Amino acid sequence: MTNTDFYLQKWTSITVSHRITGEDRTKIPAAEREETPTQSKGDSMKDAAAFRDRLKQILKPIPRMRSAYHFAARQYQYVLSKVRTPEDIFTDIYRGNKFCGTDSVSGPGSDLFQTRVVRNELITVCHYFAVHVMLDIPCGDFHWMKHVDLEGIDYIGADIVMDLIQKISSQYEASNIHFRKLNLMHDKLPKVDLVFCRDCLVHLSFKDAFTALHNMCDSGSTYLLTTTFTSRAHNRDIATGQWRTLNLEVPPFSFPPPLKTVNEECSEGDGAFRDKSLALWRVEDIGESLTKHST
Repeated sequence: MTNTDFYLQKWTSITVSHRITGEDRTKIPAAEREETPTQSKGDSMKDAAAFRDRLKQILKPIPRMRSAYHFAARQYQYVLSKVRTPEDIFTDIYRGNKFCGTDSVSGPGSDLFQTRVVRNELITVCHYFAVHVMLDIPCGDFHWMKHVDLEGIDYIGADIVMDLIQKISSQYEASNIHFRKLNLMHDKLPKVDLVFCRDCLVHLSFKDAFTALHNMCDSGSTYLLTTTFTSRAHNRDIATGQWRTLNLEVPPFSFPPPLKTVNEECSEGDGAFRDKSLALWRVEDIGESLTKHST
């Protein structure tokens, strides 16, 4: 790291994370306190967004500054995760297309090519394990799922983003296809044969991921089919709304071996995520695992 990178990193960290407490504020001269207007939460967030965008414009063209910019961006996301709810975070991602999808606002992993294996294997799993009622959470924009043959399956698509639910409900609601706004972490989930949770836990902090898993277990559902990266030796924590790979069979999750694993044949990142898979567990087994590793 260069001296410039070091000082910019230090300055960015202080700028993003510093908060003036009541005790600190009394140390500021009265004249300065009077001249400093009190900002609302919304105004502060707008200023933070403007700062982020300006910093990006300045630093991105300079190769030696890019690492500092990415560090600042991670710090910015971390702070936002502390002051905003998951619903705020994912609604903002949806409205700004921040997953950078071209075919789907759910991101490039939801285009028809990246879901070519999933579309076939999902129905195979449903038939083999006698799935008649499925909860797809988060369902996103239903872009690729509309190409899946859901005949004979009662499908419930749920998402935390109300804008999405309103849009896809008006487009795709059918006798066996229904949509609901649900928060995976805190809303009561319906009891179903299969909870399908693709590309979700990878966007949640450890804390939020465990909250979501406990909530799924509380639903009394039978199976969970969810994303895991089978070759990863370690998991790292993030702020909710960011992304990283997760291997659910290693700490801190330490799930038992799955009943079935489907490799998605993911080609994103020039093959860097070729181990991306969907794995099937009994929800009851996950509950036992969570209890075992929390004691």
